[in-house]
Amino acid sequence: MNKTKTIIASFLILFSAFLFAENSSSDEQTIYLKNGDKITGTIIETNAQTGDIIVETKYGKLTVKPENILEEVVSIELATGDKLKGRILSKNDKTTDLLTEYGLLKINNTDIVAIEYELQDKGRKIAAKTEKFAQSNERQIDVFYDPTGYTLKKGELYISGLSWGFGITDKFQVTSKWSGYIVGNFNIRPKLQLFRFGTLEKEHTFSIGGHIHSRNNPDKYEWIEKDYLFKKGYYDASNNYQWTSVGSDTMVYYGAYNKIGTRITVEDEEMRFNIESNEIENPWINSVEPDYSPYYEVFAAYTFSKARKGNTGQISHTLGAVISKHPDKDELMYKAYYAGGIDVRKNLILNYEIYYDPYYVEWWNRADGIFGIFTENLSTVKPNKHYISPVHFDIGFIYAVTDWLRFGIHFQPYIFGIYMKF
Repeated sequence: MNKTKTIIASFLILFSAFLFAENSSSDEQTIYLKNGDKITGTIIETNAQTGDIIVETKYGKLTVKPENILEEVVSIELATGDKLKGRILSKNDKTTDLLTEYGLLKINNTDIVAIEYELQDKGRKIAAKTEKFAQSNERQIDVFYDPTGYTLKKGELYISGLSWGFGITDKFQVTSKWSGYIVGNFNIRPKLQLFRFGTLEKEHTFSIGGHIHSRNNPDKYEWIEKDYLFKKGYYDASNNYQWTSVGSDTMVYYGAYNKIGTRITVEDEEMRFNIESNEIENPWINSVEPDYSPYYEVFAAYTFSKARKGNTGQISHTLGAVISKHPDKDELMYKAYYAGGIDVRKNLILNYEIYYDPYYVEWWNRADGIFGIFTENLSTVKPNKHYISPVHFDIGFIYAVTDWLRFGIHFQPYIFGIYMKF
């Protein structure tokens, strides 16, 4: 399994490097026609008298008459909250020239927060261009369980199956795992965005924050190994099948990955080895979950996002680190991660993550699995502590059913997610 994880992690690293290298600029354009066709290529000539456009495609040159072309119109939302509608005449790294009904406007790209595209025929809307969009419906504040550099907008609220969050300002938010309230864990996770600059083409953000728990039992694991002396014996049929001890004791072992702070015990009356069946009478230990205790985390996250080719959404890259203090560990615990997000469609995001966490153990390597089902775990053979890589990965999707309802699925627990944003 560790070899498989290494292969997958290597693939994600190479995939991310490819995405970093992808050039978002392109001379190719897509022309939409009134009959439903679309042509992608480079405009090499425009006839000054007729207006005919000559397009160089992969398959040859095509001549398109202007009366057959649908007009591309955009709706631009500015940082001030204003919304403008018109045609983009030209665009560079700093400004966008927008022709509106009221005249030509030169807009700083740093002032643009969203762009919506649609097609019109003589001023009549034909369709929204779902394959062309500046960004998806979701500006992610987390990838899976790890923060990005983004924060919720002021007044924005989300509620999921595990947590809630609220944007106090455009740069400061508070989230909390309400599922912890069931066990009395009051917790709060503030995040402050220290800077955000750039445009929809390329943007940089950096945030810091922490997570404070009053009563938590985090998913942090360590190898616990024990040995016991079990009494040899048998059930004496001539004495009403009473247990009879004979000979010397035999050594019995336990070893498994458990939550940090787990207490492993075996009752004295259960420490028996049956010499007739040559088996341990009761091959299970008693596992007591760690106590709920205060738990603290601090984190930092930097996110770089850029537009994909052809204005088909964005690609984001996040580098982050988390430092936590566990009540049952003297030393601090560290986690580092790289997380990516790709806008596949306006309502669909592909997420992936590679992270270093020496205290994380996948569910199939845990003593109690994912559903808390224990198997026989005592043996007369001393267990070998099997190596578990500190590097892990996750991959999944987020699908926006509506503007306010999302579903998610990913590899690591918890596998399914649902949340609403208002």
